[in-house]
Amino acid sequence: MRFGRISAVDRLVQTAGVPLLACSMIVTTAIAGIPGWFFLKRALGAGHEGEALRVYAVIALCTALSEGIALAVGIFIFWRLSRRIKLLNDESRDLVRSVLHDIRTPLSRISSSAQLVLGGAADALDAASVSESCAQLLAIVDANAEITNNYVGAGEPPPHEVDFRQVVSEAAELFGSVAEMNGVALDVDLPSHPVVLMAHRHKLQQIAGNLLDNAVKFTPRGGRVAAALSETAKEVSLTVSDTGIGIAKGDQPKIFDRFFRSERGRSTPGSGLGLSLVHAVVTFYGGEVGFSSTPGRGTVFSVTLPKHR
Repeated sequence: MRFGRISAVDRLVQTAGVPLLACSMIVTTAIAGIPGWFFLKRALGAGHEGEALRVYAVIALCTALSEGIALAVGIFIFWRLSRRIKLLNDESRDLVRSVLHDIRTPLSRISSSAQLVLGGAADALDAASVSESCAQLLAIVDANAEITNNYVGAGEPPPHEVDFRQVVSEAAELFGSVAEMNGVALDVDLPSHPVVLMAHRHKLQQIAGNLLDNAVKFTPRGGRVAAALSETAKEVSLTVSDTGIGIAKGDQPKIFDRFFRSERGRSTPGSGLGLSLVHAVVTFYGGEVGFSSTPGRGTVFSVTLPKHR
């Protein structure tokens, strides 16, 4: 099967399948009703042909109406499935294109350094380049495996009590130095007491780290990033806002897709897996993640997690 290709038979079914189905239903209804008309005519006796014809017409009309409703439902389902298949096809093509784009650079570095090694002209910088490129490829593979495992809920030990306040504080401290280097102010609003929930520490680190990383990364010098943690009796909420470049309206439905990067964000280092990983982790815990964004004015991400699964 060639990916993305539609055969002549498939195209014929798509264009002529519904009209042929409708015609066949009308013809079969008419043919199936003819014996009934003869039986009805014989039962009513001679001189009642008109009455027999009227009864036959009513029965045929009701049958055609019911089959028409069934046909309409079938057409609607067929249309929805066709749209879904096309959407999945487009998403698969975009995913393959993004994967190839992201692995091309590290593979090119490895290939160039290998040529230097073969030519005897390699040095420590070339070896470091190979190591860095391999680490980049491994990070992409590991992140994809982590996303998949989160969605299927596989390979994880039971959750335990984790202080989300400490996790966010450590992430803020880590990215605070990066924000300072980039001329971005980072404000953190945390409760004065521990915020405990049943979870896995490394997964909470992925949520806080990726959201803060994106906020700092896409906020220009002089901007501001803010993180706030709050809780209720049953839930914990983390909000990360920034005054960065924002997300274009056309890109917003795709931001949780793997490897998706907007045109404005392609010049910034990254693999396009951070938000996909956040979405996968939040889904794993049965929580919710949402956002609002205005291009040129900033973005706000909000994550809500249950304290107990």
